[in-house]
Amino acid sequence: MSEIEPDFNELIHRVRDSIVIRRITLIFFLILINVLKFGVNAPLSNAVSFLLVVWFLTSFIFVYLIRKQKLVSRIDSIHLGYFILEVLIVTFIVHYIGAVEWVGVVFYVFTIVYANIQMSREKGLTVGLAAIICYISLVLLEYYGVIPHKTFFALAPNLYLDTTYVAATIGGSAGMLGLVAYTCGIFAKMLKRKSEELEEKVVERTQELTESEVKYRNLVEKSFDGIYIWQDDGFKFVNDKFEEIIGYTAEELEKMDFRELVAPESLELISEEISKRLSRDTPSKHYEFVAVRKGGERIDVEIYSAVINYRGKPAIQVSIRDITERKRLENEIKTRLEELERWHKLTVDRELKMVELKKRLKELEDGRS
Repeated sequence: MSEIEPDFNELIHRVRDSIVIRRITLIFFLILINVLKFGVNAPLSNAVSFLLVVWFLTSFIFVYLIRKQKLVSRIDSIHLGYFILEVLIVTFIVHYIGAVEWVGVVFYVFTIVYANIQMSREKGLTVGLAAIICYISLVLLEYYGVIPHKTFFALAPNLYLDTTYVAATIGGSAGMLGLVAYTCGIFAKMLKRKSEELEEKVVERTQELTESEVKYRNLVEKSFDGIYIWQDDGFKFVNDKFEEIIGYTAEELEKMDFRELVAPESLELISEEISKRLSRDTPSKHYEFVAVRKGGERIDVEIYSAVINYRGKPAIQVSIRDITERKRLENEIKTRLEELERWHKLTVDRELKMVELKKRLKELEDGRS
């Protein structure tokens, strides 16, 4: 089986969208034709409604054939064939409404424009050429009486037999349809080029963002501090160090509220700080609190939090560090300092008492003398 080409899916979606628009347009014209025929008794042949129905039904056959293809080139060929079929159907409709006498050439514009938008410039010009040939052929066939002329609007009598009018129609229709096809081809090419340039910029920008994200993730993952992003009352990102500090995996944290990791005595502080951060009252903050690891172990932590924009919405990015050992050492030093102060005070008091005692002894000795 042949491999599917890279732009296959994009082409399929584009073709399907055009088919949807065709069907909506055909339904509109079918309703309009029936309103004119039965509402105001317009002299319209039943063949017009039949042709619109056939056109509508062929769109389903076209979609079926497209679904069976795996190559872009095959889809383009089928698409070209379908546009040629549309040109033939339009030619029959133009005949049955007598449009060779009243700018029937405009009925081809819709198909030509779509052909040039949907396909390559060469195929678009091919459809335009087919429309010119079909319309001119219709004008000449009616002019020479090969097929009967159908009258819808009563304009000048037998205008389709007027040599000057027929010549002007042939020249004008060929020029107009050719110009439409050529102009649409140019605009389609320009739009395609602009689209490709824009796509290149998007790819380049996406690559830059991806590289920046990779660098950021590498930096975060190698950090000595735990880092997490808090948004919409949930953890949106945690690094390995944070998992190590708190004892829970990223999957477990996704289902948890951060307050579940906070000791009761620190809950009020944390709730207040989260509210301040999200309301942007304070851009960043540093504070300490008591956390609870998985299993119930209490640890002292300090955090640096800041408000960031994460995926288009406000979030809090937090850097967290386990300071339990530091707190223990600080408390130990504090206790020893307090002991030293008490020992120093006792020592000083004893020295003062000794000085006072010596002074009293000296006074007693002086009194005896």
